Amino acid sequence: MKKTPTPQEWTQEFQEFMGADEAQVPKAVSDSILARVHKDLNPSSWLVFTKLSAIHTVMGFIMLLFCPQFGLGFTNDMGLMALFMRFGDQACMLGCGAVFMSGSALTASLVLRSEEIRVIRKTELLQISSLALLSMGVFICAGVGVVASLGAFWILGSILGGLGTFELGWALRRRLQAKSYA
Repeated sequence: MKKTPTPQEWTQEFQEFMGADEAQVPKAVSDSILARVHKDLNPSSWLVFTKLSAIHTVMGFIMLLFCPQFGLGFTNDMGLMALFMRFGDQACMLGCGAVFMSGSALTASLVLRSEEIRVIRKTELLQISSLALLSMGVFICAGVGVVASLGAFWILGSILGGLGTFELGWALRRRLQAKSYA
């Protein structure tokens, strides 16, 4: 079993380290490391959008399991849709869109790296809007009948819900991180 060094041994080892000759790192190695660090700190917008889209695909499918309109759900009741319908068709579409996008936005804000979150936040409206429009396109291609005016409310709800939930999740994450460092 290896014994723990004493403070004097730590000091002596540190002094030997400080007194050692300086080794020159080859420029190619230094440049390679700096390029890697730069790439890690500044991820590609397309790569980040691809990750966000993958999260949205998984979470969107999960959210559809709770949506009675598509017949994929675990329950036979109307769930949140019944609550939203009390306020009319437009409110229902706003609410359904917001709930649909919120799962993806919350998950992304909690699981992506901080650098990726920074990239998303630079073009947040564009990225969330793109996901909402792509989702609507998938629904239409899957044969879901969409009334244009109600579809517009669903897209608006998706964008507003996605933006709000993404920021809420990011704030929650920062708060949890701050507490863990304290």
